[in-house]
Amino acid sequence: MRTLRFVFVFGAALVAALFIYAWQVEPKRLEVRRMTIGQGDAVLRVALVADLHFGGIHLSPGRVREIVKRINREQVDVTLIPGDFINGHTARAEMITEDLAEISDSFSALQAINSRLVATLGNHDTWHGVEAVRVSLERVGFVVLDNQSLRIDGFCYVGLADSDTASPSRDAFNGCETGDTIIALMHSPDARHLLPGNTALAVAGHTHGGQVNLPILGRAVTSTQCGKPCAYGLIQNRPPLIVSSGIGTSILPIRFRAAPEIVIIDLRE
Repeated sequence: MRTLRFVFVFGAALVAALFIYAWQVEPKRLEVRRMTIGQGDAVLRVALVADLHFGGIHLSPGRVREIVKRINREQVDVTLIPGDFINGHTARAEMITEDLAEISDSFSALQAINSRLVATLGNHDTWHGVEAVRVSLERVGFVVLDNQSLRIDGFCYVGLADSDTASPSRDAFNGCETGDTIIALMHSPDARHLLPGNTALAVAGHTHGGQVNLPILGRAVTSTQCGKPCAYGLIQNRPPLIVSSGIGTSILPIRFRAAPEIVIIDLRE
């Protein structure tokens, strides 16, 4: 009987400790993951920062400023943010003044990033209000690509529309020319089938790395049609597509074995 009581108490304490860790510790962490694509000379240094979810309980404007400082230490050429700048499902018109002010402060913090800034929009951005998010990003120096491309110095940046709330289109790549190095952004990896074979690098978020990564069960919840194979990391080599676990949280403000991250990608020929 004492043994059973001990097992029960120990089990309950362990579950409580893991929940506290997932709620109060891991969401506040920030890892820097490094990847190299290609084997030749250096072409571009990229920071991938996904799913910021401004307004979430773990992402104050002060934390955004700390994330910006961490990006700047890496001396990247371009910062790519593939959507979900906003947290929650509430339309902008229904939000209170204090929450809107916090979101505005978080956008303003991004202006201090010392690199080219390119973004696409995600499903939460659409629910908040696409034009409001676009204006906020452009005000702080971002190029926002929504089924569009932009050619800069031999690079062609392509942004695909969100798979859940819009219709990503292969036509977005039409603005790229032969010889361009194609860098593609998509919010969800479900748009990966639209990538041309000559894409040098593609990035996505949306999955939060499963947000909860359980032993044996793995990253069970990804909010994608692709599911676990698209949950996290380098999910395909040709063309290379990297899915980040992102920064913020959605639905439940917890993370477990799927820590917030910045991905630094060294693109080589």
